[in-house]
Amino acid sequence: MIFIADQLNKSILDPIHGLIRMTEDEMKIISHPLFNRLRKVKQNTFLYFVFPSANHTRFEHSIGVMHLASEMFLNSFSNANTLKNKQKKYGIEGNRNILDNDYFTNQEFIDAFLNLRIAALLHDIGHGPMSHLFDQFAPKNFAFLNMVRSDDNLRFNNAFANSLEQIVKKDKGLEGRVEHEYVSYYFAAKVLSDIGFTDERIKIILTIMNEQLNLKTVNIKKYNLTPFLNQIVAGAPLDCDRMDYLLRDSYFTGVKYGTYDLNRLLKSLLPFIDMEKTKIRLGIKKSGLPAIENFLQARYELYVQVYFHKTNQACNTMLSHATNELKKQGHQFVDCSTVDNFIFSYLELSDEKFLGEIEGSVPNRDDKTTINELRNRKLWKRIIELFPEKENMREEDIEEQANKIVDFIKEKNSYLKPFVHKSLTSINPLKDLNGEKAVLLSKDRDENYIIAAQGDWLSDSIIFQALSIKYLVGRVYMRANTEDINEKEFFRAIKQEIYNTFTPI
Repeated sequence: MIFIADQLNKSILDPIHGLIRMTEDEMKIISHPLFNRLRKVKQNTFLYFVFPSANHTRFEHSIGVMHLASEMFLNSFSNANTLKNKQKKYGIEGNRNILDNDYFTNQEFIDAFLNLRIAALLHDIGHGPMSHLFDQFAPKNFAFLNMVRSDDNLRFNNAFANSLEQIVKKDKGLEGRVEHEYVSYYFAAKVLSDIGFTDERIKIILTIMNEQLNLKTVNIKKYNLTPFLNQIVAGAPLDCDRMDYLLRDSYFTGVKYGTYDLNRLLKSLLPFIDMEKTKIRLGIKKSGLPAIENFLQARYELYVQVYFHKTNQACNTMLSHATNELKKQGHQFVDCSTVDNFIFSYLELSDEKFLGEIEGSVPNRDDKTTINELRNRKLWKRIIELFPEKENMREEDIEEQANKIVDFIKEKNSYLKPFVHKSLTSINPLKDLNGEKAVLLSKDRDENYIIAAQGDWLSDSIIFQALSIKYLVGRVYMRANTEDINEKEFFRAIKQEIYNTFTPI
């Protein structure tokens, strides 16, 4: 790998991965204003209210994702070469469906490696402040696409906008709000164009970011390598994005829930040739199933114990409730009339500034009070939690019960009407386990790796069977200053009434 190491002549020290080596082009990318703005966008908006050191940003996360993408790529081919050498040693003829270095010229291998790293580095560049709340105030998709088409500095703007339009129509339609992923593709194209990348290379990187863009594929002999590269960046059940944020969020929150065996995971990867579809896919050896179990369990525990922490969800509930009227009004904080205005809007907004703009924009005094109290960590209190019983896992039942409790609280004290709200949080740990993503590989009698049956993820794993049940919790939050003795007594009294009146589902 000397020919690759020679190009990684810059470095950054990272608390998670140690020394991360980078190329000159990658250093130019992270110095670009559109990427540098990620220093002002926290990875987990309000999590520092619960875990004080969780102040890390999407800037360092993106660099970590790039590093893990290259680790996944290099380890996959290292595993493939080791496998081929072992079979050669013992005279085994098999595994004709595993891609190794012999399929590539040196330059093809280097190009694929470097383009993958840049696609991973830029995967979050379009993220706005305050995590996914910002998307709800983004411009409409049709306005965004019109702006992209008007960008004369992007020479393939029409082809790009047309490809993006097809994806948007399948997703939320032209009237929907633009997702941060679509902004990421646009900003990626802008940044790479600014630093002098050719149009052809930009198209390859964008297609690695999202295969459906289909601007230009990476072909090795007669096989399409793009699915393999795309699954490293944005696949399931694992990709470099999830792999980094689990380790990074665990480290900065000070918990152990999101940790997993990275080395064993990397040892389990193979580039699998799907000969029927003439494409390369990310394969996971069945012998590595325990490592995948460990990874998915770590993700599940981090969600339940950290992201779904009652105090973190109190913050999200307050913000969601206080911005309801703004959402109904169709308010947006980004000017999409011109390219310059659009970019300026993103460059100006940090988490704190966006929260300030929300406070100034909400139309009524109660919502302003809620935002102000949120900024000063005067948080609403959880008054009840609702978990479904095994025989009744429907989200509608939890929501209905939560709504009844909200109405009950409002009837008890009209003062609380603007300051009580429900929260529903859920996670499906095995989302996207099957389908056109990473595939589980088992061996046939001829020592060839083949795609395991659809149900093998579950049938071969007790852990997966346990994680196949969707996690769901409903909470009701209300404003309560429990430091004041009278309010504290009222809170306790109404809490007891709720438990006496409402039988948990």
